[in-house]
Amino acid sequence: PDTLPAAMLDGDPATGWSNAFSKAATALLPAFSGARAEDWVCVDFGRVRTVDRAEISFTLGTVHSLPASVEAAVWDGQRYVPVEGASVTWATASGEPTVITFDAVRGSRLRLTLTSAYPGETRGAVRIRELAVPGT
Repeated sequence: PDTLPAAMLDGDPATGWSNAFSKAATALLPAFSGARAEDWVCVDFGRVRTVDRAEISFTLGTVHSLPASVEAAVWDGQRYVPVEGASVTWATASGEPTVITFDAVRGSRLRLTLTSAYPGETRGAVRIRELAVPGT
């Protein structure tokens, strides 16, 4: 409950969204706390706008790491279309922005697909403390 998706957009670096979880063992299933191979987040702008970058500040630590890759796609009104010319400049410390730049595109939503660097391992989860998508 303290890692709701909206927390990555609230401007407060103390909050954020995380895909980390821990499931206690049950009579039928073993305990599990490993990262999924892939997750995504999406920002709906509420209107069509032009975007050419996204800035993602990840939390890094024993449970959270940078993803192995991040892919961006924009909603064109009917489907998500991968952006072209994407380049990622990875942060070197926790809380610093990882910057994804790409050819300017118009759309009403931006989806980021995050691939875990350590799928199945606890340290493979990601936590976004801030997501910014400047645009016009």
